Amino acid sequence: MFKVGEYYEEDAKIVAGYLKDAGFKVDIRGMVLAMADYSASLQGKLSLVREKTEIQKREEYLSALKNALEKGADAETFEDLFLEEVVPGWKENLAKFRLINEGEEKGDEEAEDSLARSWAECIVAVDFAQKVIDLNEIEFGSPVGDLLDDPLISIPVGTDYPDMDDPLIIKRMDVDLVKKYEITIDEFSASFFDEIDDEFKDEFGDEFLRIRSLGLIMRHLMDVAEKGKMDIEDFAELCDIEFGERWRMSIEGSEVAEEIARSLEKNGMLKMKGNSIKWKGQV
Repeated sequence: MFKVGEYYEEDAKIVAGYLKDAGFKVDIRGMVLAMADYSASLQGKLSLVREKTEIQKREEYLSALKNALEKGADAETFEDLFLEEVVPGWKENLAKFRLINEGEEKGDEEAEDSLARSWAECIVAVDFAQKVIDLNEIEFGSPVGDLLDDPLISIPVGTDYPDMDDPLIIKRMDVDLVKKYEITIDEFSASFFDEIDDEFKDEFGDEFLRIRSLGLIMRHLMDVAEKGKMDIEDFAELCDIEFGERWRMSIEGSEVAEEIARSLEKNGMLKMKGNSIKWKGQV
């Protein structure tokens, strides 16, 4: 069987539907997957973190956090008040960004990049502020006092951070267990790739290219294979193909030649016996 991909339930139904409509033999198998995410951050007092890395932008976010709290921010109004301090006019920018993304408004590339950067900064800033609030046990409506004079802060660092053994480094691994569906097709079915709906090609372009690659090998075998006996080594050589002139494509299938041969046998195209292959209709 040839693996098309792994999908959440809704996408699995869509992919399988397209392939079945095109005449493919499709198998769907549910599975539980562990999705792991590794991260690290510098976490400690502001004064200590400042000695380890550049934090000017975070200090600006901290000042915005203080201002928002001084204005009486609560759980409902905090994000609005805080972001207005960080990125004045952020709501208008977000609205324009969404309209452009949804195709309802046009913008030049420079404007789109600027809006995207603005929205990205909003996400980073809110994440930083929320961590400061949590780490320092700040409660909306309660006096902040000197909690933000030298607060505990947390700044994400990449895997290339020069000193991952620094005592301020906090490492974390998050694991999510999710259910996905593996979709496979019979290898011979790939030769029907021309029957797949154009919408599938647009929506699942990578999957279509993979299916088409296997399908081209299948068609090549049926077109050029000598109708008689051959050994598996000769058959494997025929599973490596290259074509095109100015745009060339190379597909190497020799390592899975036996699986391809078994699929052709299952579909009545040939017979396998030991290391020998006999094409259908030959003696």
